[in-house]
Amino acid sequence: MIAGGAIGGAIAVGKAVHGGNDAPIKVAIVGCGRRARELSDAIWSVDDETVQLVALADCFPSQTQSMYRSLKGRYPESIAGDCIRAGGTDPLTQVLDSDADIVYVTTPPVDRPGYFRRIVDAGKHVFLEKPLAADVGGVLETIETANAAKAAGLSVHVGFQRRYDARYQDVIARIGKGVIGTPVFARAFCNAGSLRPPVRVARESELDFQRRNWNHFQWTGGDFLVEQHVGGLDAIRWALGQSPVVAQGQGGWGTLDTAEQQSTGDDRIGQVFDHHTVEYEFADGVVLMSQCRRVSKAWNNTSEHVHGTLGRADLSAGKIYARDGSVIWKSEKPCSLKSATVAQQQAFLRSVRRGAAENQVESAAASTLMAMLGHQATRTGKRVRMDKLINQA
Repeated sequence: MIAGGAIGGAIAVGKAVHGGNDAPIKVAIVGCGRRARELSDAIWSVDDETVQLVALADCFPSQTQSMYRSLKGRYPESIAGDCIRAGGTDPLTQVLDSDADIVYVTTPPVDRPGYFRRIVDAGKHVFLEKPLAADVGGVLETIETANAAKAAGLSVHVGFQRRYDARYQDVIARIGKGVIGTPVFARAFCNAGSLRPPVRVARESELDFQRRNWNHFQWTGGDFLVEQHVGGLDAIRWALGQSPVVAQGQGGWGTLDTAEQQSTGDDRIGQVFDHHTVEYEFADGVVLMSQCRRVSKAWNNTSEHVHGTLGRADLSAGKIYARDGSVIWKSEKPCSLKSATVAQQQAFLRSVRRGAAENQVESAAASTLMAMLGHQATRTGKRVRMDKLINQA
């Protein structure tokens, strides 16, 4: 599983869409935050497929209602008249009782393994946002559930949309053909502005506060190295065709006032570091230097690079350089996370419509574990092996 690199292929028989091939694919969305809205736009941008929303759910009812009003205003013909709008401590049950063919899970990472299991048990196709979970145990749980999904003929896609980006596909194909020689080193960056500080709502419980601000707490989100940088790490793993075996690194808080607030328990900050730097080592000797940071007024960059014996490749720019720094190849393919997200939705919906189930959990699990390996290294300050990380879980 750790070494797995390819997206799972089709299996013989998939679960059919309710109502036959001419019926709309009925979808439900659990988790009504920013990512759910982005995915919704991608779903209804697939112009060769008919999709109907039959259920929305979120732990916070106000989120459900807000998203319903937004989608109803933009896609009125695609919203079922009896569309379920669920909320509360168990928003999933009503969704599972609906006639949805697909359930999109865009909840905080902590909820994804348990929700995934219940959705597969209900016989519905699943789209899981990345990462698969907030901890290693949750990732291992999703692998078990993925086996049940395969047996049931259910499609499961995971939101690593870079894999559907034409420019990434173009440059990584050339790396595979040896254009830069043998890969020996890689770099990955995920540097952006600071996280929005969490703000308490009047009379809000501690549990609701942490769930609503889930990206500030490790148990709900796994830290931003896991929750955000996992996409760039997946691109490197894809390009190299392997997963790392060990990692070491450093992390912490980059500003004095942030560190002081953390040490005094100021809940405006939460638990996550604002920077991580990780050195990953692979079995064949390749080394990856990974850097991610959420600090204001600093150098922002999100990119991935692979260095070989004959040159280097900039994955996000779609360029290959000779050892002297000159550009020897440039992709003419467009690069856009938005268009890549649409392309993935097109592929996912097609797999459901055709009954050719695809399961991407194995590859997604390997990338999620790669991010968690780096996180464990920065939080402990130790050199951590992948096999030990998994065995302990």
